Amino acid sequence: MNMLIAITLTFAAVIGSSSLHFEAIQRLDKLARKSTGAYPALLFVICGLIGLHLLEIGIYAAIFHLADQTLSLGDFGGKAFPSSMDYFYYAAEAYASLGYNNVIPIGEMRLITSITPLNGLLLLTWSGSFLFSLVEDWRGKGK
Repeated sequence: MNMLIAITLTFAAVIGSSSLHFEAIQRLDKLARKSTGAYPALLFVICGLIGLHLLEIGIYAAIFHLADQTLSLGDFGGKAFPSSMDYFYYAAEAYASLGYNNVIPIGEMRLITSITPLNGLLLLTWSGSFLFSLVEDWRGKGK
């Protein structure tokens, strides 16, 4: 039963963060392309994307907290996470696929942790592709 819960949480995180990313990029794209100057728009888009990724990491942090504290789907190698910032740090580390291995998940938490970098890499490269597309369009228009 715990594995089914972990699978459900993992899909919820992937679908939720990907849907959020899609909607945010659509809105950032509309705002950026309406802009008269590339430089202020580019700074706005970069700040928007960083905020978006922090929000997506927050989604994973909430899922890790829920899985650890409420649903007891595993543990983090016997280490207690006393604060929300610890979950956020762990989620950011997994999302960006840094993999320092200073905390090792145990139990069904391994499933969520193993899918997090896959989703994070897709979302990060999506943002990079979006920025590249904007800059190429602006270069072609001479903004």
